[in-house]
Amino acid sequence: MRIDGLLVVDKPGGMTSLDVVREIKARFFIKKAGHVGTLDPFATGVLPVVMNEGTKLVPFLREDPKDYEAVMKLGEETATDDLTGEITRSGSWETLSPEAIQTVFKSFSGRIRQTPPMFSAVKVKGKPLYRMARKGIEIERREREVQIFDLQIRKIDLPMVHFRVSCSRGTYIRALAKDIGIRIGCGAHLVSLRRTRSGPFSLDQAIPMEKVKALPGEEALQACLIPLKEVLPDFPEVIGDERMIRKVRYGKEMAARDFEPQPLPPFVEGQWLKMSSPGEGLVAILQSELRRGESDKAGPERVVLRPLRVFHPSPLPTGRQAIPLPIGEKGEGKDLI
Repeated sequence: MRIDGLLVVDKPGGMTSLDVVREIKARFFIKKAGHVGTLDPFATGVLPVVMNEGTKLVPFLREDPKDYEAVMKLGEETATDDLTGEITRSGSWETLSPEAIQTVFKSFSGRIRQTPPMFSAVKVKGKPLYRMARKGIEIERREREVQIFDLQIRKIDLPMVHFRVSCSRGTYIRALAKDIGIRIGCGAHLVSLRRTRSGPFSLDQAIPMEKVKALPGEEALQACLIPLKEVLPDFPEVIGDERMIRKVRYGKEMAARDFEPQPLPPFVEGQWLKMSSPGEGLVAILQSELRRGESDKAGPERVVLRPLRVFHPSPLPTGRQAIPLPIGEKGEGKDLI
């Protein structure tokens, strides 16, 4: 079968997220693939990679929370807010107490505002900020609200501070380290970053990139993937027969009563559901709509399920051996290529 699903990669340092996708595509003959969320080149850890039909699941994937283990260095700010940039300012940290550092860390819990770094994939007027930053151009960026669910110091070994953070998508840990350093008064930058969770996907599911590259072929890769049906474990599920599958693949909506007598989940307006079949796995992502008549009560006969994404698994010759191909220019890019 064609390779469809999601692979949780443990990204190594030194590769961009796009590099990971490009190498997997080239080695395993993947037509379409993409990464969910972006990790900085120096960062390591959880990077979900979707393949072929799996790319259709991207709009439905939950990316919160994102969990990280990080190390920041007090006393130095850099151009990139991490260890890869030139030092732009130095400050004294020698007289800092652990209590003072703890107090500042606590002030960054909850909803905070941060400015995206210039060296980031955020686009302004269609252009990624990092491209302008490489030319020495700095422009004004809008602050964004993000949420810090949990922020804990693991160890203080001045000038290094080891910490763990759980946050919403769109949070820049480099910016967090910089802002903490500014509030402490001596400046800071990030020297280590490892993502341990992205939404429902965690480090214990991740396969190191070196092991992915060593897989002998497509069948071995397929065995490592999370199947399409299991990628969205929190979605209510309905089972379709052949007639329903034909109907949904023509883009036609269905009444909830079409699924009787199977027990159905309680429906909420706009709810997403997954439709599967024993023989084909995931068939479609559906959305419920309540079609009310004269009565305000929305019984099962008034619930309509509309297809949002339809999946078409197709056969593909197996047994081909993976081959290494050159990676293109390093840099951030689109999630799907």
